[in-house]
Amino acid sequence: MEVEDWSINQILEKTKLTKEQIEEKIKKKIEEFPALTREAAIRSVATDNGVILIRRDYKVSDITEELNHLNLRCKIVRKFEAKEVNLRGGKSKVMNLMVGDETGQIRVVIWDTNRIAEIEKDFRDGDEILIINAYSKFSSFSNNFEINIGANTLLKLIARKETHAEADDYARISQITEENKSYKVRGFITRIFTNNTFIIRCNICGKRVDEKCDIHGDKALSKTLMISAVIDDGLSSTKVTFFDRVAEKFLGLSKEGDLRQKLNDISFGLYQVEVEAVAKSFNGILSLTARDVKPVDYSVDSSKGET
Repeated sequence: MEVEDWSINQILEKTKLTKEQIEEKIKKKIEEFPALTREAAIRSVATDNGVILIRRDYKVSDITEELNHLNLRCKIVRKFEAKEVNLRGGKSKVMNLMVGDETGQIRVVIWDTNRIAEIEKDFRDGDEILIINAYSKFSSFSNNFEINIGANTLLKLIARKETHAEADDYARISQITEENKSYKVRGFITRIFTNNTFIIRCNICGKRVDEKCDIHGDKALSKTLMISAVIDDGLSSTKVTFFDRVAEKFLGLSKEGDLRQKLNDISFGLYQVEVEAVAKSFNGILSLTARDVKPVDYSVDSSKGET
């Protein structure tokens, strides 16, 4: 359903006009005011007939309470596979999207089977979309607010950025074959190893030690933050290790409080990152040592006009 179809349906539902009468009024508006776009003419006809087309536009950071008639312009950060769940004694299908704008990210929940089929077919990660007439509610599962897609919600594809040239700058994980070579990869963090988050180093020679340095003893030892994780680009995965300031930057992806909460939050697979790293061989297996990390930017250009 297009935006103008949704608007016309609102007029149909709230007046005694037929679709033919509405189309005739739209035509006359455009003849009377040639500079009007069709959408503007529809809005004018709606106003003339006492219909307020509810278009309440929000940013992700605004969604901190239960809202109705919610509109959001955003990008799909990740489209999760639909799952079958048991609900009220029967089976139902549910699908989640993680979407984002320049202010943050939020989960979108879809229960309608037909709408799920539409999203599976027509939408993909990175698409810029417009969500119209949705509602938000608090989820005890995620301990946060989520957007729910109702029967009268409209999803519209605004833009699809082709990224073939951009993708050439990134290596597929399966292409990481040379030790000591630098690579730039993009993928989701799907697992974090939380058993060892600190290592001990000798500040003089930089060597990793257990209790003391064989050369310099225990006079200049310090703890260094170390986080090992798994990064997945959709086709392959590999281990990546973050040290010291890069590890702190990695932890900065999450706004949770303490270290354990941050690690748990990031390990849910909701964070897509760009990693600049060097391939290192451990026991004959190549993995990555990160030199830099940053979240993939799904911000929407605020200079674009409203739809």
